[in-house]
Amino acid sequence: MPKRKETKLSQKEKLWECKYFTVYEQKKDVKSKVRSFFSVERPNGNTVHIIAITDADEVVLIKQFRPAVGCFVIELPAGICDKASESLHEVAQRELLEETGYTADDFDLIFSGTVSPGITNELYNLFLATPARRIKKGGGTSGEDIEVIVMPRRRLIEFLIETSLEGQILVDAKIPAALALAEKYLNPQSIF
Repeated sequence: MPKRKETKLSQKEKLWECKYFTVYEQKKDVKSKVRSFFSVERPNGNTVHIIAITDADEVVLIKQFRPAVGCFVIELPAGICDKASESLHEVAQRELLEETGYTADDFDLIFSGTVSPGITNELYNLFLATPARRIKKGGGTSGEDIEVIVMPRRRLIEFLIETSLEGQILVDAKIPAALALAEKYLNPQSIF
């Protein structure tokens, strides 16, 4: 994973903390004026997101209720890296299996970047899992109620656009970007 250069801000103050994240207020001089910045930081900022593609050229997605937005969201299988003993690769394998019941022969890290750098230290690590195949039920761990959606890749963008515009179910905006990244990885001559 690429190393990143961090700029330290002065007067970092912890406002609130729980098992999964800490909220900070940080101050920085901006054009001779002290300005406050707020952030939500995970103990380990890495998350994994998996674009799993079957031999039939289908993409494996999930749908689950997300309290933060108050409705169901269609997403890529994903998870936080909360076990120090696990590599990103191991987390991607575990999360895909837990959430969807799918596994794959190859898990390739194809992209790393920020999710919402104005508010969180979360880093997005995208894995391409091929060929994906179902080996158990899936649905997540206890406390999760995940529905698995398998959609032909050629129809997926239309489905995501239609679903997002209907407004009953939200669509994670990272999915189209993941599709473009997967396409470029699978077909280097692609226009993406």
